[in-house]
Amino acid sequence: MMELPHNMMLYLVLLAAVAAGFLLGRRERPRRKDSNAVIQDYYEGLNFLLSDRPELGVDQFIRGAEVSDQTIDVHLAMASVVRRRGEVDKAIRIHQNLLASPVLNNPNKQLIELELARDYHVAGLLDRAENLLLQIVGRRALQESAALELLLDLYEQERAWQQAIDISARLLKSDEKLKLRVSHFYCELAETVLGRQDAQPADLKQAAQQARSAVELAPGQVRGHWLAAQIAFLQRRDKQVLKHISRAVQLQGDLVAVFLPLYQQASERLSDDASFEQFLQGGLQRHPQPAVLRAWIAFLQSRGRPVDHNEVLQQISRAPQLAHLPLLLSLLEQPEVDRAEVMAQVSRVVVAESQFQCGNCGFASQHLMWHCPTCRQWGTFAVPAKSQSAPG
Repeated sequence: MMELPHNMMLYLVLLAAVAAGFLLGRRERPRRKDSNAVIQDYYEGLNFLLSDRPELGVDQFIRGAEVSDQTIDVHLAMASVVRRRGEVDKAIRIHQNLLASPVLNNPNKQLIELELARDYHVAGLLDRAENLLLQIVGRRALQESAALELLLDLYEQERAWQQAIDISARLLKSDEKLKLRVSHFYCELAETVLGRQDAQPADLKQAAQQARSAVELAPGQVRGHWLAAQIAFLQRRDKQVLKHISRAVQLQGDLVAVFLPLYQQASERLSDDASFEQFLQGGLQRHPQPAVLRAWIAFLQSRGRPVDHNEVLQQISRAPQLAHLPLLLSLLEQPEVDRAEVMAQVSRVVVAESQFQCGNCGFASQHLMWHCPTCRQWGTFAVPAKSQSAPG
């Protein structure tokens, strides 16, 4: 169904208001105001809203519209339309006018309070929105679930991760999909500890617990395992580092180059060449990324082992990237390598604008991100497909 233009939507809403306000107002409150005057106010409001003086239309609507439990839907629809138009101040005025009415029942007043909280949220008046939502939640009334969801959005926007976790506890039982989102909240908390220069052992212990909570909530999400590995490294629990990173690579192999430096450091502290060599070989099988290939060559050379340059060329041919170019140029100096094949791979190298991309909306970034700023989804970033496989 095609979406109606804002002006047409307003027109239809106000026509509904004319009918509802006139019929119900005439039946229930015949003495309050002359019906012709009511219709006059409605049409004047409509003309103002569709003209270059829309700020006067809401005044006319408020003055002319009957407020009752029977006409509440008309008022709410009107406020919703002007809020979607970006005129949040008008929506606030409509909802505040409704709350000032003594004739509405409690369920309708609670619904209006929730919509007013939405107005405040959209307007960026987060303190007002939070206070109103906490009141609604505290009453445990009909709008509790919707208020909790909006409060969760608000705390996420404010990066108040612990408060978001506390609120989510009341929603997780009825919404399994929230587990992934909340797992990222735990990760955000733990990362604040990792970002501190003065983090103490007790802080790292708490961060490790937060990482475990993230893994328990979403065991198939790579971030919790990666974070647990970083914390374990600071705690010098290097076997745990290897374990968590191995699991992270299983979950999202295209990020192997991100995980490689920490795996290498932990392997070196354990003097475990075998594990590191196995990690490199597995990484090359999954995604022959430049960083992994360079690390593989450096590992062989540091152990005095020969490098098969034709094998290097074969690995590059699986997924040529701009970052492979220095390796390709160095292969031109190797007599056993087919120079024509090297130049063919050079010609296939395409400049990659980004290293990571959101799989949900396509937003690209030079850095690995866990929360997409465009579609606001969690854990959707990966290496673009064009960087993982050779062009067809």
